[in-house]
Amino acid sequence: GWKIDSIDGKSFIWYSYNKSAFNARQQVNVLEIDLSSPDYELEFVSAPQLDSLSSVALKHDAVAGINGTYELEASFVKVNGSIISPITLPEGHLRYWKHDGALYSDGKSDIGIIYGGRNGKAAIDTYKQHSAKYLLASAPTLIDDYNPLGETFVGNYTMEQLESFDYEDYRRHQGVRHPRTVVAVTEDKDLLLVTIDGRWAGKAEGMSAKEVTLFLKKHFNPQYALNMDGGGSTTMYVKGKGAAKTDVVNYPTDNGVFNHYGQRRVTTHIIVKRK
Repeated sequence: GWKIDSIDGKSFIWYSYNKSAFNARQQVNVLEIDLSSPDYELEFVSAPQLDSLSSVALKHDAVAGINGTYELEASFVKVNGSIISPITLPEGHLRYWKHDGALYSDGKSDIGIIYGGRNGKAAIDTYKQHSAKYLLASAPTLIDDYNPLGETFVGNYTMEQLESFDYEDYRRHQGVRHPRTVVAVTEDKDLLLVTIDGRWAGKAEGMSAKEVTLFLKKHFNPQYALNMDGGGSTTMYVKGKGAAKTDVVNYPTDNGVFNHYGQRRVTTHIIVKRK
């Protein structure tokens, strides 16, 4: 079910999947970037005024990218050495769960995912003390040193029970199928940027956090994986490969049409640039 486009030898590969998984049709895109290559570097972009991924990619001359993390008040964000968001939500807030892990980078080959843990305040302290130039916190952590945390993050509930919870409750938010954006790191430090389309009945059904974890383990077996902002935010850009004018390759949902033009304007982006 996989189609493979070797964009740049073994340093930059695009995998796309259009097949059934978990008894549902799935549209999955994965970019694999070898950041030890002398040709590529990673950059996190913060756009407090909100911007689309394709717009940010053009402004920064990126070759690829995905959307970043959740709303700034719920997500710790450090860009180019400066803390953009320290997280302003109070402990106990319904959305306070959205930062149990973080993707960090020096902008070059040093990249990783750390599990801050379910204690939100302790996680924030960990991120504040981290020396990385770039850091985006998000949740849930799906895989931590091969431990598939995403399989049990939600717990065991029926669909009826899940749908009875508030939309922002972590159990409903991650227990039902949605479009997903994920970042993952392999043992040999390859970066995986992943989008899973959803909300398109019969075409792209999306996945739950548990399903994403199982899917990644089966097909890529990364050492670490972190769920980013999904839903209408899920977008992937590949220069010269996507839709006319935008180079978006997945199927964002904000325009309500199954095409590549439904991007959402968001606050953070992860882009790949040629050095």
